[in-house]
Amino acid sequence: MHAPPTWFAVLPDTDDAAPAARLLATAADRVVPHASGRPWIVGTWGPGEAALVLAGPSRIALIGRSTATSAVLETALAGGLDRIGERTRALTGCFHLVAAVGGRVWARGAASGVRRLFHADVRGVRVLADRIDALAAPGAPVDPGVLALRLAVPPAAEGLEQAAPLKGVDPVPTDHAAVLEPDGALRLSRWWRAPRPVLTPEEGVPAVAEALEEAVRARTRAAGTVGCDLSGGWDSSTLSLLSARHAERLVTYRWDTSDPGNDDPVWAAKARAFLPDAVHRVAPADGLPLWFARVDAPSPSLDEPLPCIRIRERTLHAARDLASLGARLHMNGQGGDELFAGNALFLHALAARAPLTALKRAWGYKALARWPMAATARALADRRGYGRSLRRAANALGAPPVTQRTPHFDWVSPTRLPPWATPDARGAVAELLRAAADAAPSARPRAQHAKLQAVRTSGCAMRVVDQLYRHAGVELATPYLDDAVVNAVLSVDGRRLCDPYRYKPLLAEAMRGVLPDELLTRRTKGEFSGEAFTGLKHHRSALLALTEGMHLERLGLVDADSLRAAVTGPHTGAGGLAAIEATLGVENWLRQSGRPRAGARRPETRIGEAT
Repeated sequence: MHAPPTWFAVLPDTDDAAPAARLLATAADRVVPHASGRPWIVGTWGPGEAALVLAGPSRIALIGRSTATSAVLETALAGGLDRIGERTRALTGCFHLVAAVGGRVWARGAASGVRRLFHADVRGVRVLADRIDALAAPGAPVDPGVLALRLAVPPAAEGLEQAAPLKGVDPVPTDHAAVLEPDGALRLSRWWRAPRPVLTPEEGVPAVAEALEEAVRARTRAAGTVGCDLSGGWDSSTLSLLSARHAERLVTYRWDTSDPGNDDPVWAAKARAFLPDAVHRVAPADGLPLWFARVDAPSPSLDEPLPCIRIRERTLHAARDLASLGARLHMNGQGGDELFAGNALFLHALAARAPLTALKRAWGYKALARWPMAATARALADRRGYGRSLRRAANALGAPPVTQRTPHFDWVSPTRLPPWATPDARGAVAELLRAAADAAPSARPRAQHAKLQAVRTSGCAMRVVDQLYRHAGVELATPYLDDAVVNAVLSVDGRRLCDPYRYKPLLAEAMRGVLPDELLTRRTKGEFSGEAFTGLKHHRSALLALTEGMHLERLGLVDADSLRAAVTGPHTGAGGLAAIEATLGVENWLRQSGRPRAGARRPETRIGEAT
């Protein structure tokens, strides 16, 4: 049994919105009214996913998971809409907020990108929604430039990851709220800014620890059975151990591996020993879909391309497995690496303040990662600004990929387009990167900006993966990507964290007492290239099927012959498969046309308040 997509749309408080409201209500099973009686929020969502607070004619809805009480929400609403973003910034959890006061509507998602908003003209008025396909006109054309961006590896960030691939639908930037005025006009208002990194690690540890615990509590609160990844790594082990404190019933989950060199099973077993009351599910490797399984088959209803299509079938298998065990919400550790690892980035800022210390630590990273000395010195000395970095990235789209042996402290990820991307695709991406160069960075210093961009890229990806989980009736949660957790981590001065001999030092200190010392001794990370190559070999015909009659080729973005040569050619490392996966993920999504989507007409409408 497949669950229908969950979605919602937000309407202005005006008579002109009546035609849009009638259209959207035919696809919804919930309609929440404005104080005027006009439809305000329409859509389909699960029980316990929304809370509505009324304060006279004003109202506020929280859609998602939070520990915020009704009293807290009412207080946030009391001062009107002009400062509501500031008053709600510290709320824990991951959610959308929608408020209506005096005929005006204010709405935001999550700064991390896990929950987003889009806007479009629907029957003559501007409407907000959390899914692109809830707003897009039937048969809406795709945006080739946005699709070209999705071919890049690593993904292009700098706000470009937020672009909607269907024309006529525009994104609300994740750090902005959308305001619908009484006359139906829409304006954007900044509600979130990156915190200044003013705390020492010692000062920041308590806030990080509290934010993580509250993030988990927001999911386990009245949720019944809760699932949680338990791979054996620090990120998932932390979430499982925190969940055990609060969950009514905890189910830990891990995919087994057929690779004897992967030590995840050893560390997962150690972690399970500290969770005697949880239900532990280890999905046997011989019962799991291989990587790239059915990659040529249509995906469930997704509103944009899936970035990890290689494990789509395995993800659906896990979600169904979890549902059979009674879990309706599942947590994973996505965001842990983006926030707590990669601290070598801070060497650049450290070099400006304490050059001798930076050189000493750079020598350690050089030894571990085999950085060339001259390249390391050049990278540390580079003081080019944000705009120049973006323009340089636009000129390097066809350059060889940057490897771990290349020291990289730049503002911008070294994104590359694959050899099968056409000149038109490269030109479109370069133009978008150059246009973004006129904006200011999201944070300072460089490392702070780079971490935030990595968080948003991950958050936007997890939003789509959640749609996959919900197809099986399970909600996906990513506590590390909660805004409160991101705020706590970004408030810490990372220059003291760039130690080549310490692994995720801020997380280790924040979770000391939660993660047993035995687990904190792990310094390895599971590696899955063997499974990647096995899946490629077994399902190569499915990959090749996607290269025939390609939509991307008709759009002028891909040379299919070149892509087929890459699929059938030799691969010396799993990293080379990432570009193939990105391209096939976009192609698979383009073949979804005509499939059921959020906002598709349903036979019945039930009018009622949020629950």
